[in-house]
Amino acid sequence: MNHIRRAFALTAAAAMAAMVTGAASACGGATTAAGPPTNGGATTATGPPTNGLEKKSPAEVLRAAAAALRAAKSVHIVGSDPPGHFDYRMQGSSTIGTITLPGEQTRFRVIGRDAYERIDRGHNAGRWLKSPHFKEFTLAQWASNPFSGYGPLEPKVQQATVNGRKVVVVNWRNGSKLDVANTGPPYPLREDFKGNYPVRVVFSEYNVPVDIAAPSNAIDASKAG
Repeated sequence: MNHIRRAFALTAAAAMAAMVTGAASACGGATTAAGPPTNGGATTATGPPTNGLEKKSPAEVLRAAAAALRAAKSVHIVGSDPPGHFDYRMQGSSTIGTITLPGEQTRFRVIGRDAYERIDRGHNAGRWLKSPHFKEFTLAQWASNPFSGYGPLEPKVQQATVNGRKVVVVNWRNGSKLDVANTGPPYPLREDFKGNYPVRVVFSEYNVPVDIAAPSNAIDASKAG
């Protein structure tokens, strides 16, 4: 299942349960095609050596990007789709995040096997509830299969520059694309997915420590009343 779709599906379930019981730096900006490398892709005239992704197939680049995401100590993920937008800071088995939908906002925290949520409407508005709704919102889960479900890939990657940073671009035949760092670790930087469930996501602040703690006043959702 698409990870963004699951995010909003879980949020809707969390909001309903609560009613009953209770980019940072982004990589946005224009993408400029750079054309094929003239020196085999090993180095560039104005920057550090590339990481060689320009020589790989789109499928290989996707595998490399997913592996780099899994290996990261932390990441800041910001995205939007037609229902709303979301902002996650993920670190190991912990996450702190916000999902905003029309007329409501849900904040959540995941610390190991425990998950907490707080919504701004309903019987328990403003209260932290310990609940199971967000347990899968971890970096490992996000990176387990992050770029699937968008159909066939174009046969080759492209090199480009985004805000002065060299990237390779993986393109799908439906117009979806993923920008991956072409220097240093092959981190995914920006995805723009089309189709039945369009979504745009920006990845930033890799390996920046995040302070994530359980709410001190959380109550069990089953006892919220």
